[in-house]
Amino acid sequence: MTVPKPEAGHAPGVQLDVIDNPWLGLQSRHGFFQNAEITDIMARALSYVRAGVCVHFSGMAGLGKTTMALRIAEALGRPVSFMTGNEWLTTKDFIGGQIGETTSTVVDKYVQSVRRSETTTRADWKDSILAVSMERGYTLVYDEFTRASPAANAALLSVLEEGVLVSTDHTSTRTYIEAHPDFRIILTSNPHDYQGVNMAPDALVDRMVTLRLKEPSAETLAGIVAARSGLDPENSRRIVHLVLRARESFDVHGLSSMRTSILIARLAAPLEMAGQLTAAALAQIASDVLSGRGAEIGPQDIEHALDPQTAQQMQRIVGA
Repeated sequence: MTVPKPEAGHAPGVQLDVIDNPWLGLQSRHGFFQNAEITDIMARALSYVRAGVCVHFSGMAGLGKTTMALRIAEALGRPVSFMTGNEWLTTKDFIGGQIGETTSTVVDKYVQSVRRSETTTRADWKDSILAVSMERGYTLVYDEFTRASPAANAALLSVLEEGVLVSTDHTSTRTYIEAHPDFRIILTSNPHDYQGVNMAPDALVDRMVTLRLKEPSAETLAGIVAARSGLDPENSRRIVHLVLRARESFDVHGLSSMRTSILIARLAAPLEMAGQLTAAALAQIASDVLSGRGAEIGPQDIEHALDPQTAQQMQRIVGA
């Protein structure tokens, strides 16, 4: 279905560029909202990172840990590299490893009756993203680092303490790499009771500053939803209110109000552009989104979760 573009002056506050390009990518400046609540966390984290200390953002999924880490990395003004933890990572992924061999042969026929040849074989080595970042002074964002095993993450111990990456591979041309003065590293992680997440080793935690993120206020949530979805601020507040009420009324445990609200807003934004966003339409979108998160809530129940004043306001959107 093709949604018509709004006429000039219609749907004020809608960010058309965000709606037309919904992908966040690694450029966190796109769709990033900042107020006093977020600025406080950002300022503290940025000062710690600039001091050369690893900052670790910890908290439940959907709080924007990765976005915040990328934003801080950009603020440092250095190239940013990115890696994600998983259970298959090994020490080789942190140090680098052999990717093949190169063989060269020299044949000497200076004396016609004598044939002399010399063959040389060398290992082809590829540095890891960590090694490249350290050597060139990049900022490395290591996302969900506790999904990798503690044994693999042990390579970070000397990196965070002395700024040295030690190689134990005999095929490496270097036994260690010293960090460039501009090298910085930022980590993120989910709670250890999430599936596939390991406990962070104490020895590693002692070498970083952990900032535990909590769910922001409803006002901050609404600002984030508007920035990420392109929806106008007023309707973003209504969606946040709807999700918070639904979570409370229907006892939906583990529901990320931020991520859920952003998704609902992204789906509602084209309807608002066309002047077709009503309370019933919003309720249907919210029902579809929440049902996929283990909450079988019908559109009628969603509408009831809205307070009468908000529901009345939603019904008037078309004529706005």
